[in-house]
Amino acid sequence: MSRISRWAAAALLLAAPAFAVERYENNLHANVTYHGGRVTIDHHFGRVEVRTAEGDQVNVRGTVRASDAEIGKQIHFAVSNSDNGVSIRTIYPAIHIHGGEISYSADLEVTIPERAPLFLKNRFGSVEVAGLRASSEVVNGQGSITFKDSRGSQRIENSFGSINVENSDGDTTVQNANGSVNVDKVDGNLTVIDRFGSVSVKHARKDVTIQNANGSVELIETGGAAKVSNSFASVVVRNVGGSLDLTNQNGRVEISEVKGGAIVKNSFGTTSFANIKNDLSIDSKNGRVEGSIVGGSATITGSFETIEVHNIAGPTSITNANGNVTATDIRGNLSVDTRYGLVKAEHIRGNLDVDSANGSVTASDVSGDARVHTSFASVFLKGVTGGLDVEDQNGAISVSGLRGGCNNISLRTTYAPIKLSLPSNAKYNIDARTTYGSVNTDVPITITRKSENILAGTIGGGGCRMELVTSNGGITITRE
Repeated sequence: MSRISRWAAAALLLAAPAFAVERYENNLHANVTYHGGRVTIDHHFGRVEVRTAEGDQVNVRGTVRASDAEIGKQIHFAVSNSDNGVSIRTIYPAIHIHGGEISYSADLEVTIPERAPLFLKNRFGSVEVAGLRASSEVVNGQGSITFKDSRGSQRIENSFGSINVENSDGDTTVQNANGSVNVDKVDGNLTVIDRFGSVSVKHARKDVTIQNANGSVELIETGGAAKVSNSFASVVVRNVGGSLDLTNQNGRVEISEVKGGAIVKNSFGTTSFANIKNDLSIDSKNGRVEGSIVGGSATITGSFETIEVHNIAGPTSITNANGNVTATDIRGNLSVDTRYGLVKAEHIRGNLDVDSANGSVTASDVSGDARVHTSFASVFLKGVTGGLDVEDQNGAISVSGLRGGCNNISLRTTYAPIKLSLPSNAKYNIDARTTYGSVNTDVPITITRKSENILAGTIGGGGCRMELVTSNGGITITRE
């Protein structure tokens, strides 16, 4: 004779072949008066449905099904009642068989007073709860959970099954493993913890915290702050009423419509942003960064991929390694530090400061000063209002469209030419020198010193300092 535990029996229930026909079905019913305390339900091997009603009655209805009548008759529900609460527990027999196949299950429908707190525990079956007006805790395994129309603080936990929460009017905590989480309309603070399943949160009124792994995250509309952590999947966040703190690994990140500041850390995936109302900080490793519209300052750090930003209202700092940088319409100072990548800056309403190595720099329409240090690549500047400080190695320098008639200019390079176009109102004290090249100009200069590779004097009567220095390259000064 062999003995099968209730866990093994559950496995038989789930894996029973199609030809195992249930021979026994029985409906059970119990009704007790609720005197206070908590309603506790301990069930397994079947579905549980909980509804609420006005009044003080707890109504229990169950349906037992079994492939063997003797086994089915031994399955029952134990209901106890006291001032501390109502307890409902499903009782299964110890089963002895001589071989063959068996299956059994018990479905439970419970109606409780709407103000009664609930603790529900189930295994190997789905759970549906609706209409609670008190705090509750629901724990399930190997089955889905549907939780609707509640008030008060709620805690919902599951494993190996989905969780769906709708219309929770209180602080809500959702924890899952190996199953998806979908939450819609939460009026309190919301916390979601999951792994190996997707997470979707929509229409949360207060703060939201999401921690996930190996599953996508979608957060659409929260009235408070949001904190999101994920790995090995994408993250999409839209319409955050407060600040955003987001960390992701090995997945794409997309954020938009954040009214507070945003701090984003991502690796091995593209990060895109749009319409951040306050300050923005992005730390990206081995992933592209792209986006537009930041209401405050922006600090962006990347590596090995392109960074493209547009329409930043405040000071902007960009650090990159081995990737291109493009910054357009920056309404504050712009600082760029990169290696082995191109830098392009346009419409900068402040000072421009670029440190690059082995990458060319192109900038236009700069309202303040421009400082550029690079090596082994060219520098092209057009439309700078303030002073210029360019230091290059083995790369050509070209400057045109200067807006200020008198701002200090220093252009230095080696093994490459320098070309400078000046406006008609230019006023400078010029010092131009090259080692193995010539100095040529069509601008009127009052010369104080001149040779084939040296030119010193004044332009427009003199004024600001102009220093042009190169080796093994020519220097050309022309009119605009």
